[in-house]
Amino acid sequence: MTRRLGLLLPILLLLALPGGCRWPWGSDAPEGTLTLPGTVEAHEVPLAFQIGGRIAVLRVDEGAKVKAGDVVAELEPDDARLAAARGEADAEAARQALAAMEAGTRPQEVRVARAALKRAEADKDLALTERDRVKAMRAEEAVPQADLDRAERQLTSAEAARAEAAERLALAVEGPRPEDVARARAEHAARAAAAAEARRRLGYTKLTSTVDGVVTLRQAERGEVVATGQPVFRVAETARPWVRAYLDEPELPKVRLGQEAEVRADGLPGTVWRGRLAFIAQEAEFTPKVVETRELRSDLVYRIKVEVDDPGAALKIGMPVDVRLDLAPAP
Repeated sequence: MTRRLGLLLPILLLLALPGGCRWPWGSDAPEGTLTLPGTVEAHEVPLAFQIGGRIAVLRVDEGAKVKAGDVVAELEPDDARLAAARGEADAEAARQALAAMEAGTRPQEVRVARAALKRAEADKDLALTERDRVKAMRAEEAVPQADLDRAERQLTSAEAARAEAAERLALAVEGPRPEDVARARAEHAARAAAAAEARRRLGYTKLTSTVDGVVTLRQAERGEVVATGQPVFRVAETARPWVRAYLDEPELPKVRLGQEAEVRADGLPGTVWRGRLAFIAQEAEFTPKVVETRELRSDLVYRIKVEVDDPGAALKIGMPVDVRLDLAPAP
């Protein structure tokens, strides 16, 4: 018994000294605050082509820093380039057809139609004279009835030809119908839209990053055929990290969504990042094995998410940090 007291006496003396010894799960946080261990995470954005095709170039790899708008990969553009050229040709043909419609009938065409009408009128006059001559001869029975019938048919045909020529001249003078012009205009608009879509799809052969960050995963290889929407890279927004931590159930009523938080990292002493409590899980879960709570107990906890402002991207994914929250008085 005396020997055991002799072994415990130095430990008790160390505990009695201010700052002489501290339990590993103790907290140096000021009273009224809560410090939680957490892990740095980042918002990850998948990058995928908007069309399918064979990958021709991969310009970045895992770990590379990219900015929004940087080209990170390209597809073979031959098919898309041909489709764009065909769309441009169709749009140009439709434009020319519309221009011809809007210009109306050419003066030369009107003159041709007017000349055709004069020729038809001359043919009609000739047929009328011939019919009258044959009719007079038939009255004297100098020609058979068949000749008169033939002359009558020729006159009828000449009159029809003259009427047709007159209508053609009227059409030439009037020009295209408004409905035809409207249809040509709509056709041109449709072909122009198709050409614009083809040009846009040609642009889709280049994959650009939508955010600033670091490539965390490459999910395709050069020469691989990818489908529309199939992720090629994943990019972590390192300027917008967040911290995953777990909150004990007794502390749940003492925090609130949106409240400010402080984040500290052991590897960067003296640096404090500002953040806010952005998420509290609605369901409890058992304490993960990777989490060492301040109190040595296996209990139900609630996962929380703390968004951090880190424009310098000093925090790295997976880095262990401490989150400090101000506690409200218990209700």
